[in-house]
This record gives sequence, structure tokens and C-alpha cells, in this order.
Amino acid sequence: MAGSVGERTALSPTTRAALIWGGLAALVIVLFIVAVVILNATVYSAKGFVHSYVDALNRGDTSSALALAGVQATGASGDELLTVPEKGELRRIQITAERESAGGVHRVTVSFDTSSDLGDTSTPHTTTFAVRPAGKIGGLFSQWQFQTAPTASIDVTPLHDPRFTANGSDVTTLGADVASRFTVLAPAVYSLAHDTMYLTATPETTVADTVGGVVPATVDVQPRASFVAKVRADVDKYLRTDCLPQRVLLPSGCPFGQEVDDRLTSTPTWSMTTYPPVSLDPTDTAGVWKVVTATGEAHLRVGAESLYDGHDYTINEDVPFTVGYQVLIGSNNGLTITPQ
Repeated sequence: MAGSVGERTALSPTTRAALIWGGLAALVIVLFIVAVVILNATVYSAKGFVHSYVDALNRGDTSSALALAGVQATGASGDELLTVPEKGELRRIQITAERESAGGVHRVTVSFDTSSDLGDTSTPHTTTFAVRPAGKIGGLFSQWQFQTAPTASIDVTPLHDPRFTANGSDVTTLGADVASRFTVLAPAVYSLAHDTMYLTATPETTVADTVGGVVPATVDVQPRASFVAKVRADVDKYLRTDCLPQRVLLPSGCPFGQEVDDRLTSTPTWSMTTYPPVSLDPTDTAGVWKVVTATGEAHLRVGAESLYDGHDYTINEDVPFTVGYQVLIGSNNGLTITPQ
């Protein structure tokens, strides 16, 4: 029997299934293309690449940061800071600008703050990176690499001692009082200080925020109060135990003594009226400090007979003297004190 005019022919189950699956496949393809476009505009963009690098640097993942930077720490002198982590020193990180120049090179600017050592205030900084395309992942996702290695340099001058710390890591330079250049991943934020048994330096924050830039830094190493106290105790002990017991007018190896022209009638005795004060200054030799020349007073008591008229009398007087020493800090933190 012929069908009625206008009557719609029903689709077979096979056709209906084919249309549904075809529509789903088309939707998946569209969604995949949209996802690729979105990922290339975000995660796999020049901005996303730079953000990944800065994020790795800021969370202390130096291995990932070095890999993204295309930089290898060789272990040579000057590379020591490349592997020192920067943990959370960058704050309020933002991509603030991106512009494309000739050859497809993108210049991406990152802004961030660093905390002040003096309180809650912060200092704004910016770093600009040059990145360029480096092919595709699977032919779909953009890859990037730095056109210019994102490194800077810090010239560190440790005063009075060749050692310092960077973010708590120990570093030893070739010599004190001279600048040593260190390569760092930019932006670099390091707290430079000194912390050993007898010496210290107030931490100073150094920021290298310009790719290819050079930043000077000084670590002012000074004696701890405990170092001064230890030297004072050693000097006092030497005067007390090695010098005062000597029953002679001129104690051997000691900074005080008195000449008497008349004949002695008793054994000289010494006591200490005033021990010399001790303060330390650096010398031109790393690890060697000097006791600033200071004055003390020893007391001499001895009987004498005048060669002029034969009368007996007692010498009972304070004898001023000065001291000066060099102090060597040994590798085992032992102190060697030498009179000057």
C-alpha cells in the first residue's frame, strides 16, 4: 500500500546510530580543537612558558628552573649560586606585558615584589625575558625557549673573611675583600650573610632582576661578641697565669716590667690593677684579626736599698703597659694569639 502524502520515512536504527555517533565525533573534534587553541594561548604560550619558569624558580625547584632556562651548572667557580634555592622570595608575581618582535621573538615582562629586611614593606621589581618558538609537541602544542639565557651576575665582596652564606647555603670565595662574580638565574633574590662560630654579618637582601645585569653586594663580616669575650678571657688568663706569677722585675714574654737601679731586698711581686680592654679589628690577611693596642696597669711591690745613701724603701706602684696581639682563627676554630 502506498504511503500517504507528507508522511516522513522513519530512519532505521543503524542510520540513527550512525548520525548520533557522527555528531558526537564532530563534537569531540571541535572540543579538541578548542582545547588545543586554549592550551596554546595559556599553558603553551610564551607567557605560560615564562610563568612556569618563574614559578619553578620561586618554589625552589632549581632543577626544573635550570632545565627551562637551558642553563647547566658546571660546578666551576662562579656557578655556586645557580643551585641555591630561592624559596618564596618573589611575591605577587604577574605577567604585565608581552610583545612580539621580528622573528617571532616574544618579550614577556614579569612584575613581582620582594619583602624588605626592615619590616612588612616591599619593593616592586620587573624582569623582561626574550623567548622564541621551539617547534611543536606532537605537532599541536607550541614549545618555547629563551632567546637569551635568563641569567644575571652578582659581584659579592665578603669583607674580612672569604666565606658567606646565600639563602643559608655556605659559599667560599677565592679571597676576602675582593669581588667574586657569581652567575644566577634571574630574577634572583638572595639573603647574603655570614654565620660562623666567631664571626657574623647582618643579612642583606640582594636582588638581580635584569637579564644580563650585574649587581654588586657586600658581606660585612665582623667579630661576634663571643669572639671578643673569648680573646679577652685568653689574654687575661695569659697575663694572670703566665706573667703575674713571675717573681722578677721583667717577666719573660710579658708586656709589663720595671727596671730598678737600686739593689733589691725582697722578691718582686706582681698583681693586676687594670686588665687591658680588648677590641678586634680586621687585618689584611683573611682569618687573622688584631687586638687593638690597649693600655693596662700592673702593680709592682718590691723592697729596695738605695745605692746612693743606703736607706731601705719599698717600691709599691702601678706600672702602665700596652698590649697588642694578632689572633688567628684556625680551621678547627681554635685560636692562636701572638703578641705584636
